[in-house]
Amino acid sequence: MSPGYKDLRDLCRELLSIKKEKQRAQSQLHALEKSHRKLEVVLKLKREQIEFFEKAIKLIKKDIKAKVNQDVVLKEKIRKIKTTPGLGFETAVILVCETNGFALFNNISQLVSYAGLDVTQNESGKYKGKTRISKRGNTRIRQALYMPSMSAVQANEPIKKLYERVKERNPDIKRKGIVAGMRKLLILAYTLWKKDEEYRKDYDWTQSKKENKSINQIPKKAEPKAPH
Repeated sequence: MSPGYKDLRDLCRELLSIKKEKQRAQSQLHALEKSHRKLEVVLKLKREQIEFFEKAIKLIKKDIKAKVNQDVVLKEKIRKIKTTPGLGFETAVILVCETNGFALFNNISQLVSYAGLDVTQNESGKYKGKTRISKRGNTRIRQALYMPSMSAVQANEPIKKLYERVKERNPDIKRKGIVAGMRKLLILAYTLWKKDEEYRKDYDWTQSKKENKSINQIPKKAEPKAPH
């Protein structure tokens, strides 16, 4: 991994970690506030803890933006990825730095497997269980894509239709539709990065062969140098 992408990755990982700690602290504060007997000193400490996390998040976000802005080409390619409804700046940067600018993969199948969003089936002898995602890959990519997928099933029409189809087949497991959305967002980010294009509403989601083109088959444009 190039030093610039590693710096971005470390910043993004710290951001995800602190966000998780903030959510945990907020849940704890909510439980304390609803409890019968409250110790004000504990409530005060918990609120101060949340305030610290919020300040740290702002600082890290500022550093991430500054790091991306150091490279004009990288900044532009990130902008194109985030034209996708549901994908924001932070998510786009996380996807790029966790994959070293998607340079680790020759095709989409490898990328999906790396993220742990590939489908596996629980089998033992003649028994065939339910299908599920492997979850063996990069947990930070899945963490970064979960909320954007929740947004995309409302704002991104192709992903919304995909979600509805999956939900119709699995009415008791709505989360499968969210996971399908996560996978499609990841594939789309990869495609836009490689083709150096903005999101198009008329993008053909039905051609799996098109999605699984190798890197060598996708026309190459200027790749951004990792920021120093």
